[in-house]
Amino acid sequence: MRTLILLTLSALLAAGQTKQAPPAPTAPRPFEFPKAAFRTLANGLRVYVVEDHRLPLVSASLQVLAGNANVAPEKSGLASMTAGLLREGTSSKSSQQIAKLIDNAGGSLSASAGDDVATIGMSFMKSYAGLGMELMADIARNPAFAQEEIDRQMRQAQSNLAVQYADAQYLAPLAASRAILGTHPYAYPGDGTPQTLGNIKREEIVAFYKANYAPGRGWMAIAGDVTAEEGFALAEKYFGSWSGAAAADVKLPAPPAAKPQVLIVDMANAVQTQIVVGHLGVPRNHPDYIALTMANQIFGGSFNSRLNMKLRANEGLTYGASSGFEPNRQAGTFQCSTFTRTEKTAEAIRFIVDLLKEFKQNPATETEFNEAKAYMIGKFGLDNETAGAVATRTLVTAVYGLPEDYYVNYRRTVQAITRQQVGEAVQRFLQPERMAIVAVGNSKEFAKALESYGPVRVIKSDEIDFVAPGLVKEKAKVELSAAAAAAAAAQGKGLVSAAVAAMGGLEKLKSIKDISTKGKLKLTLPQGTYDAETETQILYPDRYKTVMKLPMATITQALDGASAWMGQGAMTQDMPAQLTAELAKGVSSAAGGIGLWLAAEAGKAEVHATGADSVLWKSGDVEVRVSFDEATHLPVKMAMKTIGMTGPAEIENVFSDFREVDGLKMAFATSVTQNGQKVGEGTTSEVKFNSGLKAESFAKPKAQ
Repeated sequence: MRTLILLTLSALLAAGQTKQAPPAPTAPRPFEFPKAAFRTLANGLRVYVVEDHRLPLVSASLQVLAGNANVAPEKSGLASMTAGLLREGTSSKSSQQIAKLIDNAGGSLSASAGDDVATIGMSFMKSYAGLGMELMADIARNPAFAQEEIDRQMRQAQSNLAVQYADAQYLAPLAASRAILGTHPYAYPGDGTPQTLGNIKREEIVAFYKANYAPGRGWMAIAGDVTAEEGFALAEKYFGSWSGAAAADVKLPAPPAAKPQVLIVDMANAVQTQIVVGHLGVPRNHPDYIALTMANQIFGGSFNSRLNMKLRANEGLTYGASSGFEPNRQAGTFQCSTFTRTEKTAEAIRFIVDLLKEFKQNPATETEFNEAKAYMIGKFGLDNETAGAVATRTLVTAVYGLPEDYYVNYRRTVQAITRQQVGEAVQRFLQPERMAIVAVGNSKEFAKALESYGPVRVIKSDEIDFVAPGLVKEKAKVELSAAAAAAAAAQGKGLVSAAVAAMGGLEKLKSIKDISTKGKLKLTLPQGTYDAETETQILYPDRYKTVMKLPMATITQALDGASAWMGQGAMTQDMPAQLTAELAKGVSSAAGGIGLWLAAEAGKAEVHATGADSVLWKSGDVEVRVSFDEATHLPVKMAMKTIGMTGPAEIENVFSDFREVDGLKMAFATSVTQNGQKVGEGTTSEVKFNSGLKAESFAKPKAQ
């Protein structure tokens, strides 16, 4: 129920917001990007050490040229699969032994792959730094690639993709990459596809590892509570004897020139459309990159940007719109992204294209330019507060071929840029008449209206193949995808049934007509931290009310089954329709997801397993991702997309302190995060079921 409270508060704070003049920026605080000590080991591994003695922590990151661009299209997913398996056992330790060592030391160890590089990272207290480096070296140098781990990872990846392919938000950027980059190595999905994952065998994983994981293809940064000599000593001790021939860094082909085109992925039952508009971008080391980043901050890189204010605040077409660059070592893309109601698809796209044309003619007003510059200068210091962040940027300098003093001089470089330089960079770069337009939604409602933007191609969502030259899968591969989806659905049904039994049984859940709770909530919002006493009522299936007693006021928020309202003291007001819809989503997921599980058991929602103990629940355009406790089978984590302070947001709830109340297991403690940041912690003191709540008690009071 804490989700509903936070969802509404966050939405209300964002609702109706228009662009306001911010206070004049103050002079930037002094900040000097620390210089890293550098040494190349005898085996060719390039090592950087960044000292930061404020906390007794040591972090390290190893990046090797083993990214997705090194993989043939028909093997897409191989780089990510190889990196993901590094932590799953070595020649001397099982995955369980590695996990136990990490947990006992309170550290972290990770491995993943992007387009250009694979990254292995660790962070441990200084007293366990040697253990962290030992484990990091072990998984980097001695992976076992056990067949049972490969099979497990493959099943999970296939299951995840079977679910993701029903998600327009997942499909849109993949389709945009292919539309913009064609058959360039950067165009293909790093997670692979259901078909390409099925093509990957153990011997290919081993061969990819041997060909790409070598010291001469890598860079390492060690940061934290170490001196330069201590850092180099750790690198030498654990990686100095690492051997392996370094293959040459491959020069990728040039990406295709921008051209006008429209690619529609048809989802006949969709009620909204995911939209991406863009064209070729720039590589990370492009001389215009900083100027273009400043331009993007103005156009679509912030909540107050032209794009977001036009589509969200002025036209009411979306909850959020943004643009950005995705730069890699040898190429990149520029993309504008949003979503809107199906019937407004063509209108939203027209606004985006028109805004791009206008922006090319008028890239930055004096006010916009000054705001963007102040933001980039001020944010730079905040982004580099930790030694690990500094180490990451140190590796960016090395991997992407930037000048050694790039970040040392960054703020001075930004300060020196003129509005004319930003305008000239935009003129050289932006091609509004050559945009690739991607729309994922119900094509019959808008395909005809998009013909003026270029050749239109429509592909059904269940026929798309992101590695096929023509983007359409073969019939046999469609059947493979269907089989994977069926397996994920069966596994998901089993997880839900186990959760229902753990909570108290299906009949007990069906018997719950209403719930009343009391508790305390600590809110952490941009406006400050607030302690509140809460009383919440839910009348299934569609009524909800909470009363929050805050130090400054008592606020009531309610959903009466058709509309939502809020009150402060004797004053009440209706909430916007879109907020009513968002609030209604949360009712089903309240109280441990009673509404979710009843809908699933009744066949009114789809549930697919996304892992051994996790599912994706879906009904219409509403999706909730849920994780269950392996031992108790109780739902312990729920995540869903909703409205946040700056547009679409990911809300995640973590449940704990389960207690039995009248035969039903309930979580009495909840922690809530929004986009990874903790925004609330709640505790429950009282729970009552079936106390006879009436529908009229949720109605908005009549004006006196």
